[in-house]
Amino acid sequence: MKTIFLRGFVLAALVYSGILSACSVFLLKGKDHCVVGFNENWKTMPGMIVVNKRDIQKRNISWENLTTDHAKFAKEWTSQYGSVTFNLLGYDFPCYGVNEKGLFLVELYLEETTKVNNPKQANMFWAQWIQYQLDNYQSVQEVVDHLNDGPNIDWWPNAAGSHFFLSDAKGNTATIALLNGKYKVLTDKDMPMPLLCNNQYKKDFDNAKKFDFLGGQEKFDFAKEGKWEDRYNRAYYMLNNYRYDKKPVDYAWNILNSIHAGEWQTVIDVKNMNLYFRSDLKKEIKTIDIRKLDFSKNAQVKFLDIHTESLGKVNDQFQVLTMNKNNEYVEKGFPIGYDNKEFGTSETFVKLKENIIRFFKNILPE
Repeated sequence: MKTIFLRGFVLAALVYSGILSACSVFLLKGKDHCVVGFNENWKTMPGMIVVNKRDIQKRNISWENLTTDHAKFAKEWTSQYGSVTFNLLGYDFPCYGVNEKGLFLVELYLEETTKVNNPKQANMFWAQWIQYQLDNYQSVQEVVDHLNDGPNIDWWPNAAGSHFFLSDAKGNTATIALLNGKYKVLTDKDMPMPLLCNNQYKKDFDNAKKFDFLGGQEKFDFAKEGKWEDRYNRAYYMLNNYRYDKKPVDYAWNILNSIHAGEWQTVIDVKNMNLYFRSDLKKEIKTIDIRKLDFSKNAQVKFLDIHTESLGKVNDQFQVLTMNKNNEYVEKGFPIGYDNKEFGTSETFVKLKENIIRFFKNILPE
């Protein structure tokens, strides 16, 4: 069984490498607008949108914490800000999200990723690391300033990792990659366009410079540059050609669909704190007014299925997230997230599910 399981992990690493090399994110910004657009390109996935509360006591959860009984906890914190997150793996493990102060954070696969290890810091599973940033910081600069005194990121075993795109309410942006054992951060001054796909920023940008819209000699034909690897160029071209028409949200959707529509699609109007989303199974766009969500300590943690049947504004459609309901997403999400059939029937997964119940029993009702 052990041999089969390890073989499954290696296979998962190879598949994970391919399926997540497919996302794109940008910030469309100007004097009167600040709009995030994100495509999660992979395959049809279960998932939920979670309203995370402020003033909640938490502790770090590493892969070892998830899958064994002997790992120690080394970091505790209290969430300072509420957030809305998109979770494949259950509560506290988002793929991306935005907090009530406008800080947005998402991970996108990057093959060259290495581990940054500070022996003085606790390890934290990559998805919880995203939640940790949303819990604690309200600006891009705060996240960047605390990288080296924050928790180490645990990736899936034997798989590569990701780089991250951040933006905040003032329109600041950054990318964070983990390369050669160190954090490599690019901020606004290093990024002529706030746009990221699945290569290091400089590689994609240098490739785009050959085109005329960036002063190069090669004419860019939008209609012909439609291959998968052209996503960055197409998005850059569209971002570069936007002329403010009081409809930046519509234009953001146009960009997402023009470069390659994702299975999960999200647009966030940061100035007005409206979040728009849809999925491949339910293609109608839904709206969440973030300012009208209850992030208070005494509120109940609530969720909405990513494939909800509801239409229009869906603030009132959120339901209480119980432990049993969270377990359903954990049961479905982790094997899909790791893309490993052996993992779904393994003793390790049984232990993971038991630990998750133990970790969150004081937060989620039965």
